[in-house]
Amino acid sequence: MKRLHLSNRLIALLLAIAMLLTMAACGERAKPGEDEGPSSSDVSSQPKIPAFINPLEDVDLTPVAEPVAPEGELLEKLNKAYNVNNDVVGWIRVPDTLIDNEVLQYVSTPPQASDNLYYERKDINKNYSFYGCYWADYENKIGNRNELSQNTIIYGHSMSDTIRDDPEQDKFTQLKKYLDIEWAKKHPYIYFSTAEDDMTWKVFAVSYVDTKLSYNLPEYKDQNFNELIAELKDRSQFDIDVDVTPSDKILILSTCTYPTGYTNKAIDEATKFLICARLVRPGEATPDTLEMAVNPDPKKPQYS
Repeated sequence: MKRLHLSNRLIALLLAIAMLLTMAACGERAKPGEDEGPSSSDVSSQPKIPAFINPLEDVDLTPVAEPVAPEGELLEKLNKAYNVNNDVVGWIRVPDTLIDNEVLQYVSTPPQASDNLYYERKDINKNYSFYGCYWADYENKIGNRNELSQNTIIYGHSMSDTIRDDPEQDKFTQLKKYLDIEWAKKHPYIYFSTAEDDMTWKVFAVSYVDTKLSYNLPEYKDQNFNELIAELKDRSQFDIDVDVTPSDKILILSTCTYPTGYTNKAIDEATKFLICARLVRPGEATPDTLEMAVNPDPKKPQYS
């Protein structure tokens, strides 16, 4: 049976309906704009609904999206990786790249920011590896699509032996393939799944950002979330026809980039390359390609 997402707003509205029905039974009807009931702070802080407004109008009754249980090869990969290390929380795959690996997350007790460095230079066996793993931000909630944080962030290294940002090199360097607009058009989806849910994400921005931008918080207020999406789109190399609202879940793949080729280490270290995607909505069409155009004037990273 599908569950309904009953927000506090909806509960308050339903209580208001009950109050209106009670007054009608007593032969009284509140006048538009007139306060009703006791004036205590607990009651007056609740929203007051004028009698001439339909209390159920504009209420979101959208069912909670049903998770899709992983099957077949994906489930086998997840189980195998988890049996090696129970810090495995998911699997990331970007078609036609070398990115097809487990995602780990380390959270100490109590959690601390340094947890984000735990798998920076470790492999799945917790042995030293210069290449590290793909790892989720320590503050992210991981589970099915309804349990995930509003913003899931996955980090990975850009690895290149000779040429910085060579998209043919290993790890998240492969994400630089998205800088080719024709390639990007044909690869509009990223697949990040957990043991509880097989999920598809639609790319909405290919962005260079500075570390001053708070792009890696797990949750935002609606206004701040809208501001973040606007920033990511403004900084995107392409204008992509994908809308994002505060009710959506997003995925950000974050990696290093080297705009100065290490001639200015401070700028290189303060710059990140992001692929940003939105969770595909229930029943949403998933065409093989996405409409996009070159952004003629992407907002540049802000270093000062």
